[in-house]
Amino acid sequence: MKKSTKNLRQYSDSNLDSQRLDRKLLAISTILAACVIPTGAALAETNTVKVMGQLNELGQLPSQNSTLQNIQNLNQSLTNEIAADEVAQVTSVSQLSDVKPTDWAFTALQSLVERYGCIAGYNERALTTPAAPVRGLGQKNISQGGEISVYRGQRSLTRYEFAAGVNACLDKINELLSAGLADKVSQADLAALQRLQEEFATELAALKERVTGIEGKVAKLEAQQFSTTTKLAGQAIFAVSGGGGSTGGVFGPNVTRGNGLTGALISDSGTLNTTVNSRIRLDLNTSFTGSDLLVTRLEAGNGGGSIPGTLGVAPNGNLGNVGFGSSGLDYAGVGNTVTLAKLRYDFDLLKDLRVSLGTVMHAYDHIDKNSFANDEGIDFSTTFFINNPLIVVINPLAGAGGAALNWNPGQGAFSFRALYLAASSAAPTSSTNAPLRAINQGLTGDPYQGTFELEFAPKSADGEKGPLAVRLQYTNASVNNLTYNTGGVNVEWAFSKNIALFGRYGFGTIDGRLGVISNNPALNNFVNVDSTGTSLSPQTWMAGIAFPDLFRPGALAAIAVGQPFIESKVGNSTQTNLELFYNFPITKNISITPDLLFIFNANNNSSNGTITVGTLRTVFTF
Repeated sequence: MKKSTKNLRQYSDSNLDSQRLDRKLLAISTILAACVIPTGAALAETNTVKVMGQLNELGQLPSQNSTLQNIQNLNQSLTNEIAADEVAQVTSVSQLSDVKPTDWAFTALQSLVERYGCIAGYNERALTTPAAPVRGLGQKNISQGGEISVYRGQRSLTRYEFAAGVNACLDKINELLSAGLADKVSQADLAALQRLQEEFATELAALKERVTGIEGKVAKLEAQQFSTTTKLAGQAIFAVSGGGGSTGGVFGPNVTRGNGLTGALISDSGTLNTTVNSRIRLDLNTSFTGSDLLVTRLEAGNGGGSIPGTLGVAPNGNLGNVGFGSSGLDYAGVGNTVTLAKLRYDFDLLKDLRVSLGTVMHAYDHIDKNSFANDEGIDFSTTFFINNPLIVVINPLAGAGGAALNWNPGQGAFSFRALYLAASSAAPTSSTNAPLRAINQGLTGDPYQGTFELEFAPKSADGEKGPLAVRLQYTNASVNNLTYNTGGVNVEWAFSKNIALFGRYGFGTIDGRLGVISNNPALNNFVNVDSTGTSLSPQTWMAGIAFPDLFRPGALAAIAVGQPFIESKVGNSTQTNLELFYNFPITKNISITPDLLFIFNANNNSSNGTITVGTLRTVFTF
């Protein structure tokens, strides 16, 4: 007994770092997990070990069937990194073999684990961290929380995985001996542990070297880390755009007696300069509990415009997508001054109810989403094909204050969403700006939007999003003394792996509230001069087909056609847009997208010729 104890203590003195491996891995991995942007193998290692440490603090014990599997979970990232370096140290064929459940070493270690609780605290559950998407970044950030089950039962382990278990038992038994509890350790166990120590000496030494390397990396990360709670994500868009048409001039929709040439002259020609547009976004995504999310976005651009956006007419003082200005590039028009473009806090009020509150929010983050037509950095470039113009009525670049909620009962197929935004929520006084008349502004005043959305999206067998989603929508809004009551439908159906259909439809009424619409200061540039009545009854629609992973994994191609504003009191025809694109990923962080747009009967005016616009968009994400 004394001889075995002496040998064990000699091992402890000569291999102090190796004996403390588990505790170092837990401390080191927790620090790595707190860093802003962990990478590659470090991310996998920190996630697993950090969770195990949390379970250890709670005092949860492992099941007999899963203890050795937990060793495998703990050391999988170690195996990949040190295996190549240690091949040169192999001196026998036996060192190349995995440790199987039938081997004496496996049985010996399992017996030690069960008697001494060498790795007590590691549980067969591990937390998962699915992302919360933020449109316009193409990245996933903060967790919603959850759990998964790992493999249970006996299986082969690599020699490096096995060595970690041996090391844990060496540490545990040394603690007992140091505490004067030698009578609690049998001589047979000491002999078995000594034999294991000798057989796995090479692997134990390799793990010691690995810990030394990790400590150096941790010191560097600690010195350079940005925050323990915040991750930085960014996107930069560069786009070159050119084209034109309607060389005889571009006229507005406010025609008289159906004569398109009587509409206001917007431009002498539809052919404008080739333009360069850019926009950069930096998102600071902060989580304090692991399930909440504070989003802070900083944004700047070069202030560029686009041909359709310049030539398209919208109601005076329009703050959303209504009209024909939505045919422009969605990422154009951002000024060169860095601005606060998003500030909101998301949290779970109940198990299935998530709430968002913010002073700078956008409707498209919460409603009217679509997997194939919703992100100007990934799919369509023009605003019209990204959101329903009669549903997303408040959509200023500066955002709006308000709140949103998303209720998904039992994580099932149905979701209910509600949104309220006020574009002038920070204004303490009313506005008297002519010609729009006075509006009261503030958090509860004009301009505001309230929207309800009911989604039916059956999930797949594994609980992930299924191929079909149908969304029914209703919006009530007030913008510059115009009252909107509109409904909408948003559909997507991926009926095969590489082909999907999608579309939107909107309808409703816009009430002028100030008498005849042709005299209304918010509409007199938009409706026909000889229009009568006090309201409009517009419709809008778009439909398309998408081809995910076309020619390359991660690629996306699509084509869509639609009409932004169908109303007989606006123009003498109906504008029709046709857009197609192919998003080709060059690398994981760089994509190039050629995009082609055709506009027929621009501004609902048949006197306008076809306008063609080509755009080459490059997107960098980081």
